[in-house]
Amino acid sequence: MWLKADGFLERVRDWWGSYQFTGTLSFVFAHKLKALKGDLKKWNVEEFGHVTMKKNMMMAELRELDVVEESRPLSVEEKGKQELTSVELDKLILIEEICWRQKSRALWLQEGDKNSKFFHRLANSHWNTNSIAKLNINGILSSNQDFFAISGENAVWLERPFDEEEIAGVEFHEHCHFERSLNATFVSLIPKKHRADEIKDFRPISLVGGIYKIIAKMLAIRLSVVLGKIISPSQNAFVKGRQILDSVLIANECLDSRLKAEELGVICKLDLEKAYDHVNWEFLLYLLQRCGFSEKWRRWISFCISSVRFSILINGNPCGFFQSSQGIRQGNPLSPLLFVIVMEALSRMVDKASAVGLLSGFSVGEEVSDPLKISHLLFADDTLIFCEASPDNLIYLRAILTWFEATSGLRVNLGKSELAQGGEVPHLELLAEILRCKTSAFPMKYLGLPLGAHFKVQSIWNPIVEKLERHLAGWKRLYLSKGGRLTLIKSTLSNLPTYYLSLFPIPTAVAKRIETVQRNFLWGDFEEITKFHLVNWDLICTSFSNGGLNIRSLRHFNEALLGKWLWFGVEREALWRQVVMVKYGALEGGWTSKMPTGTYGVGLWKFIHSASNKFSRLLQFEVGDGTRIRFWDDMWCNDGPLKSAYLELYHIARAKDAFVADNFQCRGDSIHWEVTFTRLAQDWELESFSSFLELLYSFTGTSSGEDKVCWKPSQSKNFQVKSYYKSLTSNGEDCFPWKSIWKAKVPPWVAFFSWTAALGRILTEENLSRRRVIIVSWCCLCKMDGESVDHLLLHCAYANELWDLVFAMFGISWVMPARVRDLFDCWLGKMGKYPIHMIWRAVPHCLMWCLWRERNLRTFEGCEQHVAELKLLFLRTLFEWMASTRLFGFSSFLEFIDSCCF
Repeated sequence: MWLKADGFLERVRDWWGSYQFTGTLSFVFAHKLKALKGDLKKWNVEEFGHVTMKKNMMMAELRELDVVEESRPLSVEEKGKQELTSVELDKLILIEEICWRQKSRALWLQEGDKNSKFFHRLANSHWNTNSIAKLNINGILSSNQDFFAISGENAVWLERPFDEEEIAGVEFHEHCHFERSLNATFVSLIPKKHRADEIKDFRPISLVGGIYKIIAKMLAIRLSVVLGKIISPSQNAFVKGRQILDSVLIANECLDSRLKAEELGVICKLDLEKAYDHVNWEFLLYLLQRCGFSEKWRRWISFCISSVRFSILINGNPCGFFQSSQGIRQGNPLSPLLFVIVMEALSRMVDKASAVGLLSGFSVGEEVSDPLKISHLLFADDTLIFCEASPDNLIYLRAILTWFEATSGLRVNLGKSELAQGGEVPHLELLAEILRCKTSAFPMKYLGLPLGAHFKVQSIWNPIVEKLERHLAGWKRLYLSKGGRLTLIKSTLSNLPTYYLSLFPIPTAVAKRIETVQRNFLWGDFEEITKFHLVNWDLICTSFSNGGLNIRSLRHFNEALLGKWLWFGVEREALWRQVVMVKYGALEGGWTSKMPTGTYGVGLWKFIHSASNKFSRLLQFEVGDGTRIRFWDDMWCNDGPLKSAYLELYHIARAKDAFVADNFQCRGDSIHWEVTFTRLAQDWELESFSSFLELLYSFTGTSSGEDKVCWKPSQSKNFQVKSYYKSLTSNGEDCFPWKSIWKAKVPPWVAFFSWTAALGRILTEENLSRRRVIIVSWCCLCKMDGESVDHLLLHCAYANELWDLVFAMFGISWVMPARVRDLFDCWLGKMGKYPIHMIWRAVPHCLMWCLWRERNLRTFEGCEQHVAELKLLFLRTLFEWMASTRLFGFSSFLEFIDSCCF
């Protein structure tokens, strides 16, 4: 909001240059920020204070002028006042809209309805949910909120750019300290449940200062580079190349192997109590020393974690500062990386216990000579321990957790931890009593995903569908236009199931259920209210160029997301890949696993691998030394495998499973191909032989490096979900005039209407009769012909009056096409320079929208406008739309009218 004020950046620059302080760089910087905050607060009141009151006053003035205009024409002064007030009112409405939109946090609707009740309701609901009316502390109920208040605007300086000489980085690098006030942290209490009043019912969120974050981020970037070298493969959090889904896939495959081997076992899911808050600083610094970090680095970390001061925010008001003696802050870029270093101590303890036989772990690939044993998995503090179903294993595990708590300060909350059985363990309750934890059963939740569930079970998707339905229940659909609903579906509703879709195949029935929820929301179905669904959902899920709305098809999106797992030829070190390769075996070349056999069980890889044939058609291999690329089967020197292009030669090849390296010899700078066959070529095969050899000797891609796999649909040659999804959904029909519709500078709900009209689906009399809704069969505008989409918007005599006005404005002659779709196709051409071209692109949208509104007013309210009035409304609407883009060259409507001959 401030950035839209004229001269704001220059004003801040002048203020900043006027402050004079002496001391260290960080001291001067901190005090400059404090001074700037005071000036910003004062300026904010002067510039934006009482926006609503000013808006109401201007609206009252316009109403008075409207009353005068009804009785007599306005004078020149009154006309000027009306135009000036309208412009100022538009600015105030924009400021108010931005304010409410920021409070509502609905940034993805920034192009939606102007200043609607939606923003007010949502912003107020956030306040009502998060506000703290009272706190119950040791039985004493306190509702006193008499604290000093600070303005929310003090976060503005977090976004401004920094000069090198102002940053405290040099001082920190040399002396390992900076101004402590820069490390002050506000703690916001977010309620975990409705009407929370106990301290334990609130979740503390640290609001770390932006200046400190810059310093911490620089350290975090450096630390992340070396983190993978000191963290065990079993930890999948915050290490480059590892992801949260790795742990879930490994856990399900390990459990699947255990169940299929019919061996009893238990999985312990541990819950760490307020993990970040209890980290022992001395232990953390000791681990850094053990990991080889220098003394200077350890001093940097020590100051970052020990110099922090906290202040609790109660309904936005701070209540004093205090220091801590342990723990690391959430929200600090360093904290996740430091925490996984602390958890590495537990990982090493479990590894050592497993190595000496105190913990058994689960074995994967027992049929091979060297099975892989998995004893535990970590994702930050989310921990799974795989044990034999024996009391000894649990006793040793209890001892390890006790030692870990004593050294690190991290306590396992055994009351919330769970013990689940793999198979029918007869004494599960006794084992749980050893750990003093509760028992659980599969399927259970691990990292928000099912563990131990059959992949086809629909019930595991119930949380996603229910969450989607709850999400929609909170949105009052009457507050949103079609454009707002479309934006919401794309940005929020379609993303809700993405986490599940990235690992689990979605059943057809579940996909249809979710798409039904989305479809009903788009068209406005609500409880007992049913609306017409004007366009088929399958068409809606296609791309803009195919006439759709670019909403993702869940089944194709699911397949594209699972394709990421098939792109693992470059991930040789990943633990999940090792598990898959040991369990199912690797194909020659090691680019993928062998086809899984047997029943599905609770493993996921068998279904993921089932799409490998379709996936492999989009792969292209780059030859290095040729030791991993199969000569006949892989795609490396042609648009397809050589065995497909030269099938008759493949049949007589001596070594059908040979690698590229087996068939060529490097002699100096030249390559000599030595492909052997079982017999000499026949006369009718000579042409194929000639073409085959010509292709081989034209290939120049061999080198001494490693073989590589490339993704053909992407220019970067790396796999992308977006490109795979496009390959799965492309039908080759890119003939819809989508640029004329979706690229025009018009409100999104109008673009939605134009899209519907271009498809011929708006509810005219003709379309209503097809849906068995019978009304008078005539056009209410010209009162002559039947009302079809093309007649109403293009060929009606009433509409022709407006189209003639447009063509006169631009000084052109035009032959009206037969269909609305054809009109948008013709309208794509360039007309004049910018912004005239921008106006040209918006004209058909504006004109058809005005016609449609006039048609509806006549049909449902019995109101009619003369064609001259509709022309004025069209021009006024077009001006307002263009003015809202901030790229318009006319300052008033009168100036726009005077310049209408382009």
